[in-house]
Amino acid sequence: MRGGRATRRGVTGGPGGTLAQQDAKETATGAQHGAKGKKVLRGDIEGLRAVAVGTVLLYHVGIPFMPGGFVGVDIFFVISGFLITSLLLREATKSGRISIADFYARRARRLLPAASVVLIFTAVVGWFVLPGQDRSNLGTDVIAATFYVINWALAYRSVDYLAEDAAPSALQHYWSLSVEEQFYVVWPLIIILGLVLARRTRLRPKPLLFGILTLIAGASFIYSVVHTKSDPATAYFYSTTRIWELAIGALLAFLVVRLTTLPRVLAEVIAGLGLALIVWSALFLDATTPWPGSWALAPTVGAALVIAAGCASQGTVAARLLSLRPLVWIGGISYAIYLWHWPLIILTKAAYPEVRIRYLIVVGLVAIVLAWLTKHLVEDPIRFHPQLSAKASRGLLFGLVSMLVTAMLGGLVYISVPRLDASAPVKGATDLIIDPGSDDWKIKQGEALADVLPNSGTTVPDPAVAAEDVPAYYADDCQVLAGDSQVDTSCVYGAKDGSKTVAMLGDSKMGQWFPAVTAIADQEDWRVELYLKSACAFSYAAKEPDCAQFAKNVIKRYQEAGAPDIALISHGAPKSDELQAGSEKAVEDLKALGTQVVYVADSPRPAMPEVYTCVEENPDDFSACGSPSKGRGREGVGTPNIEKAAEATDTPLIDLNEWICPPGETCPPVISDTLVYRQGSHLTASYVRSLTPMLYRSLAKLDLTEANSSDIAAATP
Repeated sequence: MRGGRATRRGVTGGPGGTLAQQDAKETATGAQHGAKGKKVLRGDIEGLRAVAVGTVLLYHVGIPFMPGGFVGVDIFFVISGFLITSLLLREATKSGRISIADFYARRARRLLPAASVVLIFTAVVGWFVLPGQDRSNLGTDVIAATFYVINWALAYRSVDYLAEDAAPSALQHYWSLSVEEQFYVVWPLIIILGLVLARRTRLRPKPLLFGILTLIAGASFIYSVVHTKSDPATAYFYSTTRIWELAIGALLAFLVVRLTTLPRVLAEVIAGLGLALIVWSALFLDATTPWPGSWALAPTVGAALVIAAGCASQGTVAARLLSLRPLVWIGGISYAIYLWHWPLIILTKAAYPEVRIRYLIVVGLVAIVLAWLTKHLVEDPIRFHPQLSAKASRGLLFGLVSMLVTAMLGGLVYISVPRLDASAPVKGATDLIIDPGSDDWKIKQGEALADVLPNSGTTVPDPAVAAEDVPAYYADDCQVLAGDSQVDTSCVYGAKDGSKTVAMLGDSKMGQWFPAVTAIADQEDWRVELYLKSACAFSYAAKEPDCAQFAKNVIKRYQEAGAPDIALISHGAPKSDELQAGSEKAVEDLKALGTQVVYVADSPRPAMPEVYTCVEENPDDFSACGSPSKGRGREGVGTPNIEKAAEATDTPLIDLNEWICPPGETCPPVISDTLVYRQGSHLTASYVRSLTPMLYRSLAKLDLTEANSSDIAAATP
């Protein structure tokens, strides 16, 4: 293409000859898919697809010798970048333009048939198999997967401290499809703009596009390395950290003609090195490797080398291995295998939590069978349907209808889950009081206690939404996340100009008391400030450096702007002499500023991580979800550290654990009408609301409130 003009005879394309000649060479070296039954395939690329899906499948069923099997997704990215860009460049070369409508119609016919079938299957079966909380996530995930944005939804959930007990999404694997499609929303548009720019500037289009893509790839790679280091949880799912992997394959598509001239010996070496990098990545990387970041260069460069060498020769040892008929067969159904395997594994684990690896291997084989059936009964008939493929508008209409059907089904799953009523009246702990009118509250025992520990019935909140029953400050992003040590001074509640300022310091185990503290603040005219950080005790010494720095930053803030009148401190960190010493020093510094410090004991940790799921699964036998109270069963994990620090610094300690786990051999999951736990050892906001009078009286006994202890009734506030 010279000066942006194309002729019917072909135009100059540089050292490779005319663009038409280049196109012929590219066609011969690419994996082209034509009409049904008329495919010209590159065996090495089909085999590479098989390797990619095989590593992912083995990794997900739990095969121990494949700890880095997740790299298969990165290999897929490179393959997709190469193939799709080859098709786009070929279209641009032949016609001088790209039809966006045709491109997306083809993508819709290629991707949506199988994707929609798996989404519908997962939504229906998941509704019957998954517990309520996971059904709620399933509904939103079906919708997000339908519109190819589930990677962003999963990125948000990955840093959601409240979601740590949630089971992996049955549609989590759709994140990679979302990344690809987001790339292919933008990439054709960039090519079109590049062609227009080339025409207007008389620049050669391919070098121009190659340069643009190189810049995009470089920027994405740098961002990937930086973001993976600072926030690996979100980096894994972000499109911006993955674009460079697709771009590696896309850049190869520009170099096909040059790659055909590689000497056979060099192609042999390159292919062997590429395959070795892929195998090494799958066998020696593992879940602890920061990902994607720079380590992802190994499998992606490996895949790129295999593809590059295959452009020159299909006779290399690596190409012949990858072209073996079983691998080519697997590669042909790899997309459907990828779609089917993960929901089958997750739904099987949900139905049979103790399922062994050998049975999961069977599930993997079932996924292969379903993939073959899907390809021949769903994918190919729709993809190559003469009426659908005749016009782009028909393909696009098919895609729209498919997406609307799955989105509506996801919406139905979502609305089938009960909704949370954060203001529902609760009795909870107040039903444990023998005589609410007495000055000194005692807890019921024997038959009286048994009467308020139900074994069945409805609860507040409903177990299906217990994980959502959280303090309101989470919605305001007022819990500092891992890796961040900055102090947020905007998290203020209660009376902004209150008579006293009360600070809540520590991690989410302190934060869980937010409903009670703010209710008391309304009665006492308090200003409440939150300085809470996920999984971090308020201590100058901690396992993670950002925890200690955060505590230091809080003290520095107080030294500069004035300290609170009262500080309530708690955490769920396990016993540690270093942590305790750091906590003591931080408290002493805080007291030196004139703050009255009060420790709050950590709440008991139940024997199972998801008590609410157990309650939902045992609606007629709540007792099956209780936890032994003997030994330290009535004591939270962080309490030993807190008790020692309180004693060493002569700081009062409020321990309300007997109201959470009343006398008896078992800590109950439900007290009166209220579900006790929402996440691990975190209390539901509803149960904390029922503990408000107990916390209020405890603070009153320390002369920290205007109200007298005896004036605080069980119904207060």
